[in-house]
Amino acid sequence: MADSAPRFHFNTEVRVRLPETDAMGVVFHGNYFTFLEVGRVDYLRNLGLSEGIRPIRDFENVVVSAHLDFKSPARLDDVLLIDVSTREIRRSSFVFDFRIRHKKENRIVAAGYTVHCAIDEEFRPTAVPDDFRRVIAAFEGWK
Repeated sequence: MADSAPRFHFNTEVRVRLPETDAMGVVFHGNYFTFLEVGRVDYLRNLGLSEGIRPIRDFENVVVSAHLDFKSPARLDDVLLIDVSTREIRRSSFVFDFRIRHKKENRIVAAGYTVHCAIDEEFRPTAVPDDFRRVIAAFEGWK
């Protein structure tokens, strides 16, 4: 497992599109969760853990918690960097940390995390596979 301070070894970028903004011209708060999903899927794809349309090829999972703190606004055409790391993997759950930065200004736009639970066919918690753990641990530099 990792310590509590997020260290980011991966990022991907998104450009804010018009339908993602609200009447004030800033990104609508709910759209940030889509940005987190883009970051998470790109992170998993980068690690070879995805396959086809499945973000994680070896097991199913569901989001059981999502939290985001908004720090500064993002607007139409801003390029945002989505930093992603895995904070920890427990028996059946795992936590991704996120930081969204404005690329040109390198300011924090938002920061948060999502908690996922590995599930079986009946949507019951199941153990996170060892291969997933090994790949994440190697990438994140856990000892």
